Amino acid sequence: MVTPMDSLPKDEEAHSRELRIVLLGGRWGGKSSAGNTILGTEWFDFGRQRTVQRPHTFLLIVPLDTSFTEDHRTALVEHLKLLGDRVWRYSMVLFTCGDWLKDRTIEQHIETEGKALQWLVDKCRNRHHVFNNRNRGDDTQVPELLEKIEEMVAGNGGGHYEVEESVRQVMGEKRKAVEEKAEKRKIEVKKQREEHRTLIQEMQMKLTEIRVAQLGSRNAGKSATGNTILGKEEFDVTRGTLKSIVKHGQVNGMEITIVDTPGWWRSFSVNSTPELIKQEVQCSVSLCPPGPHIFLLVIDTVMSFTESQRRSVEEHLQLLGGQVWRHTMVLFTKADWLRTMSIEHYIELEGQALQWLVEKCRNRYHALDNRNKADGTQVTELLQKIEEMVAGNRGSHYEMDEIVLRSIEEKRKEVKEKAKQRMEKMKEQRERLQPGSQGSSHRLPELRLVLLGQEGGGKNATGSTILGREVFPTCETTQCEERQLEVAGRQVKVVNTPGWSTNLIRCTMERDKEITRSMSLCPPGPHAVLLIIPADTAYTERHWRALLDHISCLGENVWRHTMVLFSYGDRLAERTIEEHIEREGYFLQELVEKCANRYHVFNNTNKDIAQIKQLLEKVEEMVAENDGQHFSPDMSQVNRKMEEKFKRREAEEMRLCFEEEWRKREGELMTKFRKSLMELEKDIEGSELPVKLNTFLPRSKFGKEWKRRKEEMKKRVQDMKEMMGKETEINLPIQMRKSFEVMPPSCE
Repeated sequence: MVTPMDSLPKDEEAHSRELRIVLLGGRWGGKSSAGNTILGTEWFDFGRQRTVQRPHTFLLIVPLDTSFTEDHRTALVEHLKLLGDRVWRYSMVLFTCGDWLKDRTIEQHIETEGKALQWLVDKCRNRHHVFNNRNRGDDTQVPELLEKIEEMVAGNGGGHYEVEESVRQVMGEKRKAVEEKAEKRKIEVKKQREEHRTLIQEMQMKLTEIRVAQLGSRNAGKSATGNTILGKEEFDVTRGTLKSIVKHGQVNGMEITIVDTPGWWRSFSVNSTPELIKQEVQCSVSLCPPGPHIFLLVIDTVMSFTESQRRSVEEHLQLLGGQVWRHTMVLFTKADWLRTMSIEHYIELEGQALQWLVEKCRNRYHALDNRNKADGTQVTELLQKIEEMVAGNRGSHYEMDEIVLRSIEEKRKEVKEKAKQRMEKMKEQRERLQPGSQGSSHRLPELRLVLLGQEGGGKNATGSTILGREVFPTCETTQCEERQLEVAGRQVKVVNTPGWSTNLIRCTMERDKEITRSMSLCPPGPHAVLLIIPADTAYTERHWRALLDHISCLGENVWRHTMVLFSYGDRLAERTIEEHIEREGYFLQELVEKCANRYHVFNNTNKDIAQIKQLLEKVEEMVAENDGQHFSPDMSQVNRKMEEKFKRREAEEMRLCFEEEWRKREGELMTKFRKSLMELEKDIEGSELPVKLNTFLPRSKFGKEWKRRKEEMKKRVQDMKEMMGKETEINLPIQMRKSFEVMPPSCE
């Protein structure tokens, strides 16, 4: 029997067939779904659950639709450390999203996924199981799991895991410390609010309107927050905010203006955010003149707030200048996730990164449950806090530097002009290849396409869009996959490939060989290589270098057959792809020029056949420009170049390791030398020989005695150098070497 954790019986003897199971794993990994599948009912909602202290097994939830990286392994190990080393005897890996395996076995997935996942499975003594939570009709997957658990329990002598008293004590102390800090913060906020209310009375301040600008990462809940404050559905919560939007309303007799801004990717640096998003954030202040009273920095409580997210927030707010923090309040969304936990408790529990942010905002924060719109008190209290903050700022609002705003407007005009020129250039190219108005003179009965690009760039979705069917999974691709269907009167074969990392250290020869193998999967060769570039992130030098590193192995001729295909075109809103190219700067423009100004943009959320037909026509035009030739690289040459590349990289890594080891050894030697030299100098100073000789001996005798002591010192240093090795002599500071060659002025 599997019993829900919240209703465990106390009498263990009366339930000999009872199994107590704890589900562990990252958020959104499928823990609640797995629990519901095991129990055969919707017992768990998708929120926090209480755990049990005496389970028979820990099921470590690992979703198959995302890659299990070294970062995931490290995070899991860090969390399990709290339970001690004994926890591994009672642990099993439960893979969710089993439908993503398709015709592959779980063993094949484990072997191809990498060392991090292999380590985890080995640590759990090869105990693992696969769940397809979408297929509740499969009545075999749960019994098989329970059998495996019972076998593990038998292997553990029928025992269960119990939290050690020492661990329980440590956790109790931590819990107490968190509660004390939370209470202290609550008292400080209460005192601050009382001071601000006193200010309101003294200033006789009465706000008749409040101007709000909302900032934050994507999917944090900005649009839903705006709707909750205004009490009506003004902002679209389904599509996401693509450009800054301003809405007005009246709440509690006060005029409220809210500007909703496009979000940046959570934890991404400002350098990875497209210029369009950065400009929208900066220009948002001009939509509520003369400027916002407050910036609501929206933080989602469902997701952990990490140090990388803290840096991301800090960098993005810096776009608005240092004064922005005086006018910023943290607004926590999805407060229902906290259940009975106070927001202060959450802040202390979450860690230093979030605490830094709250304190940077001068302890101004509020929690909002956007699902509970009937509770008007949470909005009323928020408006009171805003009014108090404005009083603390002596009634002032935020003002953006006019010079910055003018500069942005000038850049926009320049971008529009250059985008227009690029569009005209592409139009002329296509017209040269399409005499007349038919537009079908280059129609090919078959088209072979290879998709290349970075991890998470949208290759899978793009491949499915081209073929008009969900043929490629949305999880990470680890092996080349080919699919062929009829599209717009042509047979179209699409070869999807694993994505490469923009961090070259993570690239492996096995992954690169799998990527280049794609060229041989559509014999006699692809008509086009489509470079998939996401239009929703910045294209930096790092992306450009990673692309060159991978595509260079295919030879210079590959560029004649390559086209840039932008994914996530829906994120451009009403802006053209040409504007995006010009706005993003040198490296993206260099890539497009390298592809002879051949590019196309896809909206993968809208399966519009027109965009697919247009792409295929552009590919056929490129083939015509290449005199009907397809790309057919010499794979032996490709593999040779790849091996040479990795040999160079291996040699470079060895050189860097050697240099690091050398610096370490050099530092140790110099530390040892300085210590010995200081002891010698201390010995000489302690004798006070120069002073005594200078006082009681003639000048010539002083010089002779100093020479004698200097020779003794030189001999001792020489002995020391021989003992430590020649490296010390080579690396002696010049000042030290010269000190033995120069006589003191008194001895000249």
